[in-house]
Amino acid sequence: MPNDSSTNDPKTIWQNQPTEPSKMTLVLIQQKTQQLHEKTRHELFTGLALSLFIATISAFGIWWVHGVALRAVFALAIVWTLAAQYFVNRKSLSDSAPSEVSLNTSLQSYRREVERQRYLSSRFLVWSFGPAVLAVGALSAHLLAIAWTHGYLRNTVPFFTLLGLWFVGVFVIRMRQQRNLQREIEQLNEVERSNN
Repeated sequence: MPNDSSTNDPKTIWQNQPTEPSKMTLVLIQQKTQQLHEKTRHELFTGLALSLFIATISAFGIWWVHGVALRAVFALAIVWTLAAQYFVNRKSLSDSAPSEVSLNTSLQSYRREVERQRYLSSRFLVWSFGPAVLAVGALSAHLLAIAWTHGYLRNTVPFFTLLGLWFVGVFVIRMRQQRNLQREIEQLNEVERSNN
């Protein structure tokens, strides 16, 4: 009797193992929906705080800077951040979290929360991070000009290095968050297919 080497191949054995279906209970889905609802509300409040911070920096910049161009940039940052609050919050959450009882409506509710979180995450770079970069960039340009004229340019290197690392870090974290939310939606699609 010949020895069948394909049945002893670990890769073939691993690939032919049956997959275990996802086991999401109604209570687990409702808990995850509630957690995501709270996270979304936290994102909205964080965005509001960031907008207030940007508006404060920009108002200070308008008061402190004497150049017309930089004042216009600060004014643009204020308008941009106020517009951001309008466009992001017009689709904001209602105050009460959904409390459906069936599995299908709970899955729909969870999907709605994941999609809201993805909506906020995708809008962050344009509507929150953009005005922050504009306001901080204009303020930094003014500070660099002052440091250049007084000969303190080398002293600004640590500050601008940390500022650059912060910008890159925020961007990387947001991209990772969007990938995780997309993975969550794919898992949700799989659960919905297995329940149908």
